[in-house]
Amino acid sequence: MALDTLQARGRTLALYERYGALLTEHQRQVIDLYLRSDWSLAEIASHQGTSRAAVHDIVRRSTLALQAYEKRLGLLGESARRRRAVEALERELNGLKRRLARIEGDV
Repeated sequence: MALDTLQARGRTLALYERYGALLTEHQRQVIDLYLRSDWSLAEIASHQGTSRAAVHDIVRRSTLALQAYEKRLGLLGESARRRRAVEALERELNGLKRRLARIEGDV
């Protein structure tokens, strides 16, 4: 499964937070337990009264759906791009403030 690294889990959680409303209620319940509550597949299966394989399949299909939503809509990528642009503008503004302070200090 693609969720075996911390980075992959973090990205999937970010996708879930952005696109989770597009999943079915059952998919949301399973993904929420798996990602946010850090339950194992076996724990979820026991809680849901189903097999571990069925839970694995729901997690896999839900993850693929979240990735497909991001590929089509790109909201997570756009948010990251905007955040980087704001950070760059903040750095530039701070640099200008420092230059202005030096100029005012020379006068």
